[in-house]
Amino acid sequence: MADPRNDLADIIVPSTPAMAASAGHSLLLWAAVGLASVVCVMLLAWLWHRRRPVRALHAIAAAAAQRQGTPPALAARLDAWARMRFRLARVDAARCPPGLDPAMWSDWAMALEQVRFGPTQPDSFAVLARLCESARPWRRHV
Repeated sequence: MADPRNDLADIIVPSTPAMAASAGHSLLLWAAVGLASVVCVMLLAWLWHRRRPVRALHAIAAAAAQRQGTPPALAARLDAWARMRFRLARVDAARCPPGLDPAMWSDWAMALEQVRFGPTQPDSFAVLARLCESARPWRRHV
């Protein structure tokens, strides 16, 4: 007959577990995962910050399309966007930022000035929407 002490030994006293990973490798793995997470968060923050001018221009265009606010207020926001985007002291038709067509810039700046400071026209919102559309390709410059 079989000896019950030997047959039941594995149930009563469990066998030793297989070789576990050492604590040093586990800590190194967690450090690498943490560093990768920090790098990913920093990359996402950089991308979000980089796209901020595009989001601002889109918000101005959407407000003009939905006729939210007054045309002079939206033109002031578009003026502030252009000054921020091209690092200008003020938007001037005679001083074109580098990398843009001077004639196109002059027409754009004069139309913006007309909407911002001129008498309110019935098509002011449409003019603002066209100005935003013509400014979209400029995001690649500077």
